[in-house]
Amino acid sequence: MLIFVNKYPMHHHSLSSLWQSLVRSRYVSMVFAFGLDFWLALPLLAVIIWFGGQSVANQILSYGSETQLYLEANNQVRVQLSTAVLAIKAEIKQQAGFTKVSIKTADSAIKKLELELRTTDIAAVEAGITQELGLDLPTVKRITRYEFRE
Repeated sequence: MLIFVNKYPMHHHSLSSLWQSLVRSRYVSMVFAFGLDFWLALPLLAVIIWFGGQSVANQILSYGSETQLYLEANNQVRVQLSTAVLAIKAEIKQQAGFTKVSIKTADSAIKKLELELRTTDIAAVEAGITQELGLDLPTVKRITRYEFRE
């Protein structure tokens, strides 16, 4: 039978004296002097924030929502204006392949409208103007002036 005898038994008194000597030590006092006690706790705080933020993000991302009810990005809104059209100027840009249409109105709120049509053909331009403005073709032909640009 072996019996181990500790030559230096640790008592409560010896632990407190060890702690006091550690606190009085030159290196530990330098740590507290530089504020490193704060910096040593910072990684633990970062880990807590990391996992807490991750769980909140997972909860938010797993939340189902009906975006179709709120966002309709592919639908175009058609506005029907009831204004008296005074003149239409169609600037046909041959090389660019489109026509810039400027419309002067008699309305006090909307004095000028502009459209861009992806065609340089006069018949297609007139059809586009009638479709966009809701006017009849003879009226569009009568008040439209054409300007050709290269």
